[in-house]
Amino acid sequence: VFWVYPRAASIGTPSTVKKPTSDRARGNMESVDGALRFLQRQFASVAHEESQWNEERMHLQQQVKELEQQRATQEEAYKDALLRIKMLQFALRQERGRYLVSPAPVSSAMARKPEASEISRPVSATVVRSVDRVVTQSPADSPPASPKAHAQIYRADNVNSSRSPQTPKGMEITRPRMGSRTASTHESPSHAPSDASKKEKPAPISLAAKSSFRPLKLKVKLTSHMDGVRALAFHPSEPLLVSGSEDCTVKLWNLAAVTSGPPSQRTAELDAALTIRTHGQSVLSVAILSAENYPNTQPHRAGAFATSVTYEDYLGLKAHSINRAHDDAVWDLHAHPLSNVLFSAGADGIVRTWGVASELALKSELKCTSKNHLKGMGHNNRGYLVPTSVRTLHADTKTCTIGYTCGSIAHFDFHGEQLIQMVRANDVDGSRESRDAQVNQVVAHPTMPLVIAAHQDRRLRFYDMRAGECVSTIVAHQDAVSSVSIDSSGLYLATGGHDGSLRVWSVAERQCVFEQSAHRPKFGEAVHSVAYHPSRGFIATSGADSLVKIFQ
Repeated sequence: VFWVYPRAASIGTPSTVKKPTSDRARGNMESVDGALRFLQRQFASVAHEESQWNEERMHLQQQVKELEQQRATQEEAYKDALLRIKMLQFALRQERGRYLVSPAPVSSAMARKPEASEISRPVSATVVRSVDRVVTQSPADSPPASPKAHAQIYRADNVNSSRSPQTPKGMEITRPRMGSRTASTHESPSHAPSDASKKEKPAPISLAAKSSFRPLKLKVKLTSHMDGVRALAFHPSEPLLVSGSEDCTVKLWNLAAVTSGPPSQRTAELDAALTIRTHGQSVLSVAILSAENYPNTQPHRAGAFATSVTYEDYLGLKAHSINRAHDDAVWDLHAHPLSNVLFSAGADGIVRTWGVASELALKSELKCTSKNHLKGMGHNNRGYLVPTSVRTLHADTKTCTIGYTCGSIAHFDFHGEQLIQMVRANDVDGSRESRDAQVNQVVAHPTMPLVIAAHQDRRLRFYDMRAGECVSTIVAHQDAVSSVSIDSSGLYLATGGHDGSLRVWSVAERQCVFEQSAHRPKFGEAVHSVAYHPSRGFIATSGADSLVKIFQ
């Protein structure tokens, strides 16, 4: 038996049920005219609310635009203030060096001129004077302008052994190139063929007598790569290092264990935190993009790479984007320090700039032909000069400097794709097939319009991009200078050469303050890359012996 009970709401008199509409509304809706008037009132109220909403939206959009403009202005002011702070810090360090460091003695064996003794002159307190001193000074190793001055630096090897003069200690000895003024001045025609097969060993480079530079110590060796390590890049602020090798892998290293804790508890061996295997050929260059300049990236993921990841997480990693950027090898990559621009220098003779966002977007192409400039004559590929290295000029962040295999340095406005100037040292051979003085790498001074280039002919050359000339040349290694890096203060620069050594130089004095044997040679190559950490005291070197060494 089923019992059905009525609902509580249905129990009661009909007078208790709520009426659906009021009497007035029912009266208005009884006729067609009343219904139309009701709809008109409703449409009018909706239109009024929509107009108010549109007006409020326009007001909020205007506020957003004003806030974005204020943010852009504040960012520009911040960047300008940061650059000024770096310049003031550099000037302060130079001024302190005036009282804390005695000037290095000048060796008479180098046959320096009286005006060359101004190298050790202290720097004044103003930033402008410190800039003028570093940029305009010409040390004794600068290329002389006359054959007589050439004789003070170079010695021809065509003199008989019975009458060979004693070579002063520290003097660089090299064979003059054919057709140069040095060869025509010192070389005898009767002895030239017999001496062509001889190769004089370069004299060792002496260290500075006194220096405030603290000697570096080897902290750790990274041994996970299976072939030569071609490229290194540090994270801007964290103790992270990225290395690219000829074994087609890119490895990420967390160096926090090297510096944390007491020395007795620090690790002696270090494994890579992450290994990326997406390349099918040798990795020739790497670059790290700062998360501050790339808002579309996920900076928290970069921190996850510094810790151990599971195999499942590793399989989940995918390449952000893969682009065929050049028709030939990519020799160098460089990330702009203040914007989301990536530079790539290819062996096809083109330097391309890319906008880094959700995808790589080509912005400009920088090409230079030998017909455009007299100083661009030399080795080229289908009429285009072959770039080897590219860097942003910190004194003018809208421009960049590019080094070429012909030994020249180009100054470009990469936004307008315009060549501003091309610089070449007077002692660089400009013949078409000559690559003796090719630029292996360029770096820009952090506060001055000064560019330092590492050349194949064992020399470091200093270029003043404001004056458009080479202001200094020093013999840096006993073999080709393969890499150069400058510290964030701009006081010291580190170089690596195929003689297997790491050398640290004083930028102001142009003298070597530290030397260390770093890597063993292999197939005529030794040190491939040298990198200063932007904010920590690390110097990393990599070489053909598949090792990465960390100094501090």
